[in-house]
Amino acid sequence: CYRYVCERAAHTFMAVHPGEPIIAVGVDHNLLILEVEKPKQIIKKQIPSLKKVLQREVVRVTDKGEIVKSIAFCCFGEKLVTVGEDNGITIWEFPSMVRRWRINQHLSEVTQVTGHSMGEPEIVTATRGSECFVWDVETAAQTQQLKYNGIAGVKYRFRNIKYGAYGKTFYAVVLPVAWTKSALCHVLKYDTENWSVSCETYLRGEPLAELAVSPDDSLIATASSNGHVYIYDSYSLGLRRTIRDAHGLFITGLTFMRTIDSDQFKLLSISADHECKIHNPHIADPIRFLKALVIALLIIGFLYISFLLLNSFDMLPHIDDFDDNVDASDHHHHAHNEL
Repeated sequence: CYRYVCERAAHTFMAVHPGEPIIAVGVDHNLLILEVEKPKQIIKKQIPSLKKVLQREVVRVTDKGEIVKSIAFCCFGEKLVTVGEDNGITIWEFPSMVRRWRINQHLSEVTQVTGHSMGEPEIVTATRGSECFVWDVETAAQTQQLKYNGIAGVKYRFRNIKYGAYGKTFYAVVLPVAWTKSALCHVLKYDTENWSVSCETYLRGEPLAELAVSPDDSLIATASSNGHVYIYDSYSLGLRRTIRDAHGLFITGLTFMRTIDSDQFKLLSISADHECKIHNPHIADPIRFLKALVIALLIIGFLYISFLLLNSFDMLPHIDDFDDNVDASDHHHHAHNEL
C-alpha cells in the first residue's frame, strides 16, 4: 500500500508505464510523473514508495488551464498522450516530456484515450460528442473513424474504450447521447485489422461507465452507475457473472491485476463510496448457476418421464399382434365347425 499527496487538487486519470514502474497522474491541468521505488523490506512486507522522476514536480500539459481528462502510454512507453477539455490531443516524448505533436481536430471535449497494448504507434480517442478516431502517433494522422449505427435516429457516443491485451481486439462501451431509463447501453468488440464490429451485447436501463480487460484477454468487465459490476467472456461477450451492489455508489475505477507469484488475476474496483474492493472474476454467478441447474433438472425429469411412457407403450400388445390372434382364433373356430 502506498500514498502520495499533492496539494488539494483533483486527481483525474492515471496511466501506468508498460515497462517501467512509472505512473502518470492527471492533476487538474497538469501532469504528475511518479516512480514506484524498489520495494523495501519492512516488517517482512514488501512496501513500495513513490518518488518524483523528473526534476519538475508537475508538467503543464494544457494551454489554457483546461482539466486533463485521460492519459495513455504508447510505443512501449516511449510516448505519452494526454487529452482534456481543450478538445485536443498532445503527444509527448517520454521521459523528456518534449511535445511532439498537437492535434486539434475534435469538435468537442476529448474524454478518453487508449494506447495500443503491443507497442504499435496507434491510439484511439473518444469525445463527449459522437466522435471516435484512430490515430498514428508517428505522423499525427487520422487513420480511421469509428461509428456505431444502432437504432435509427439515435445518436451514440463512446463512453469508454480499451485495446485488448494483444492489440488484435478493441472494446468499447457505447450509449445514446440522450440517455433515458429504457435506453440500451452497448458493449462492442472490434477486430483491429479492419475495424469492424465482430461481436456486441447490450444492457437495458443502466449506463455503463468503466471498462477493463483481463491480462490474458479472456475477460472484460464493465461497471454501471448503480454500483453493479458485469463480467463478460471476451470471445462471445457472453455474460459470465453479475456482481450486484458491488458498491453503494457509482464506480469510478475498474481494473484487472495479477496476484503475486501466480498466473491468476483479480478484479479491482473503486467507488465514490470511499471503498476499494477486490473480486474474483473466475467465480460463476450463483443465480445463473441455479437457473442452469433448475433447467438441467427439468430436462432430466422430462427425459425420464418420456422414457417411462415409451416403456409403458412397449408393454401394451401391438395392433398387428392382436389382429393375428383374432385371425388365428377365427380360423380355428371355422375348422371346428367343419368337423
